[in-house]
Amino acid sequence: MTLREYIRQFNYTLDRNLTRGVKWIILANVAVFLVDQLFFASFGNDDVFLWLFAQNPIVFLRELQYGGIELKINWLCPIQFLSYMFVHATFWHLFWNMLALWFFGPPLEALWGKVAFLKFYLFTGFMAGALHGMVAPFFIGEHYYMIGASGAVFGVLLAFAVYYPQQKVLLWFVLPMSSRYFVMLIGFVTFLSLLGGGGSHVSHLTHLAGLGFGYAWLRLRERFPTVWLFNEAGRPFTRIVRGSRFD
Repeated sequence: MTLREYIRQFNYTLDRNLTRGVKWIILANVAVFLVDQLFFASFGNDDVFLWLFAQNPIVFLRELQYGGIELKINWLCPIQFLSYMFVHATFWHLFWNMLALWFFGPPLEALWGKVAFLKFYLFTGFMAGALHGMVAPFFIGEHYYMIGASGAVFGVLLAFAVYYPQQKVLLWFVLPMSSRYFVMLIGFVTFLSLLGGGGSHVSHLTHLAGLGFGYAWLRLRERFPTVWLFNEAGRPFTRIVRGSRFD
């Protein structure tokens, strides 16, 4: 079997088990991870990759040697609010985020359509990252990188619980519970973790923001179904006069 046939067979296998939008997101995350590991981290230049594509502080405040404060603006931040969600620190960081997307994303994409699902995913991740970027410098300083798809994935979890509240999921792959209570538990634990603060390398604020902005998108979609951000139209300013259902 030639390489082209292997690729075709692999793509066919993915299409049988995944919806198209979820497949694209997973492949994009895997591709970015491989580029980082093969061309940056392996040569000791991971900081360069993170400076370009991870979410860095919006502003940098530096004390000058002879007094005063210098303010520097991170002009890459609008791009980084999107790019950060495709960057992952380790294989397991990538694996767990993509596994959750694999489980919970396809039913939503099948319900909404590919374009609407991609809009939801990118909107939720972008807004969660933007909120973190505006708030975090005041609490953890300017020396940090924020990466990972979990803000957008938490939005997907929230949407799944809204549309399929009685669907059974396995907590820790062992304990069955309805998706509604599963997401409520995750949100509660994340909130407590945020209040606990200190020492963790996990951005609990981004996780909570993903839940919040995911819910906001669903409500706005119900209220303004013809607005481009919430419908299935691929091009801006295209109107689709068809409502959506919010259960």
